[in-house]
Amino acid sequence: METSNWEKSPLPQGTLLYRFNGVPVVAQPGFWPIPFLLTGFLVWAAGRRKPERSWLQRLGAGLLAMPVALFADVGHAMAHTISARLAGAPMDEVLLSSQMPRTLYQNNAVPPRTHMTRALGGPVFSLTCATLSLLWSRLSPQGSLSRDLAVASLAGHSFILVGSLAPLPMVDGGTILKWKLVEDGQSPEQADRVVRNSSLFLGAALLGAGALLGLLGKRKVVGGLLAAGGAASVAAGRGWLK
Repeated sequence: METSNWEKSPLPQGTLLYRFNGVPVVAQPGFWPIPFLLTGFLVWAAGRRKPERSWLQRLGAGLLAMPVALFADVGHAMAHTISARLAGAPMDEVLLSSQMPRTLYQNNAVPPRTHMTRALGGPVFSLTCATLSLLWSRLSPQGSLSRDLAVASLAGHSFILVGSLAPLPMVDGGTILKWKLVEDGQSPEQADRVVRNSSLFLGAALLGAGALLGLLGKRKVVGGLLAAGGAASVAAGRGWLK
């Protein structure tokens, strides 16, 4: 996701994991608990999908699904290195931390169209991978480990795709909306206000939907996820998440 407003400022420090498309992928200490937390969630999900599984089977399924699901998030960020290079404004760093992966650019003095092009790489990647994951799922036998991994991949890429296209200030949808408004004649400050208001409206709608599902006693997990998404949207709109 194109999430940075850095301009000729020092890049965050961390452990250099590797370089992708010439861009350093750097991890800060806050990133390292995430794979363990993700594994725990996937172990729980494996048991919820098939309660007859033993704990050892659930653990094995979670461990195998973890890199598949993590790739959906980190791969989305790395895909922006391609769209940024195609836009003629290369990325300087992919930062992995306790928050979502950040795509950092020291040169943000670029035209609106360049901002929008840089922001497209992640959603295109997520849409492509979600489609391939759906095909993988359809080709995998019912009840097989391959089907479970395909479902994890599909869920991960679909979740990232939907989240990245939301009109939030720090994700691709917000970036595209902002710079489209600027291209159409608004000032960056006016466009920022529109994006923040859109984020607040979306957050209120999601919180309401989550609360309604909770009150009805139906699909409590979905309701909880909607409420969490709504809270994040409100926080982003208020400027608490950057």
